[in-house]
Amino acid sequence: MVIMKLFEKIQALLGGGLVKDVGDLVDRFVTTGAEKQQIKAELMELKHRHEVDALKLTMEAEQEFNQRIKDLEGTAKDLHQSGWMGKAVLFMRGAQRPLWGYFVAYMDFMVFAGRWNLNNNEQLESAFWIINFLVLGFLFGERAVKNVAPLVGEMMSKKR
Repeated sequence: MVIMKLFEKIQALLGGGLVKDVGDLVDRFVTTGAEKQQIKAELMELKHRHEVDALKLTMEAEQEFNQRIKDLEGTAKDLHQSGWMGKAVLFMRGAQRPLWGYFVAYMDFMVFAGRWNLNNNEQLESAFWIINFLVLGFLFGERAVKNVAPLVGEMMSKKR
């Protein structure tokens, strides 16, 4: 255990995440195979504890953030207490994604089928692409928009 404390101090001095470097030091300065194995096992345990502690801290921070949002904004259960007005707000919150999704799907169909012409009006074309990215980003997340944005940029540059 004295060795463990020594390596904890070395790791603290060098600044976390350097178990491999300390492992190299063990290879250089410890001569017996059994001692090397024990020290390396203790180092791996130390690294594992460090990772678990980091994950716990991250999870606690996320939980605190979520609790703060619940405290400030309230939850759906709070809206049920407001009678018919709360139920109307819940319905509008739940209907927002499908309504925007169907609106954008209809708009895209009309534009891409050639029924609506956006080529003559630059502002209308810009609004079309902005609405698409906002709604699709809201519905499908940032990753979907990041994956599609380069393709749209290429398409727009070829068009002009």
